[in-house]
Amino acid sequence: MLLRRCVVLHETRFLELFVRGCRMDAARARTKFDAFCAARARHRDLYQHRSLSQPPLSDVCEFMDILPLPKLTDEGVRVTIFRIRPQYPEGSADVAAAVRAVLLVSDARMRDETPILGDVFVWDVSAARGSLVGRVAAAAGAVRRGIHLAHAAYPQRLLRIHVVGAPPFIASTLQLMRSCMNEKIKRRLYLNSKVEELLDHIPARVLPAEWGGQEESIDTIARKWRVRVDEIRDYLRDLNEILPAKTKSYDESDIYGAVGAFRKLDID
Repeated sequence: MLLRRCVVLHETRFLELFVRGCRMDAARARTKFDAFCAARARHRDLYQHRSLSQPPLSDVCEFMDILPLPKLTDEGVRVTIFRIRPQYPEGSADVAAAVRAVLLVSDARMRDETPILGDVFVWDVSAARGSLVGRVAAAAGAVRRGIHLAHAAYPQRLLRIHVVGAPPFIASTLQLMRSCMNEKIKRRLYLNSKVEELLDHIPARVLPAEWGGQEESIDTIARKWRVRVDEIRDYLRDLNEILPAKTKSYDESDIYGAVGAFRKLDID
């Protein structure tokens, strides 16, 4: 059933991503794939916009850069940067829309992704302003759902999260979140005071030039991803039409864990 649906999408590699991301566990891959499909119907508001060059998500690009980096590490890990842009317009800091943009880039990335060992996420929040705390609180529902979807409905093995340059008001929020995480996730969360510290964990050839690396600039890579999202817009719309293999009604706690309970997240 899964394979037939993937062939319809002209993407046998699509299924391979789920199987590899679940450590070759076919049953778990099927469950995660069904969750991926079910999310399209259950959380339509998070998937209704399929372009980064048109409003409302075009405005998010003034607030945040979202860019999977082109090169893998020597171990075969994909690094993805989420950077709050310096001097972003206050009106562009729509956190709920940012969640939609992150999920959109995640969908686009699956179209081209090669087999990888896992993922490393880098959140550069050094340019965040105090007003962002209230905006995150106002969009808590979308943020919470986005976190659960990232872990329960996408074929990724999250190896590390680096949070860079967190101002005191964000650092305190992160510490509160850490208290809700299980020990496995706590060990994978790193707080770095500056981007140069990433070179202790990620090779320079992978990182962008302004971070002491050898890749193109963040602006250049982010712009290429915005173009790529538009190039495959029809494919991204088609993803919203796929249906889960099972016809039963899903209980959200079964698929995504208890709402708001980080201890329920199942991450390899």
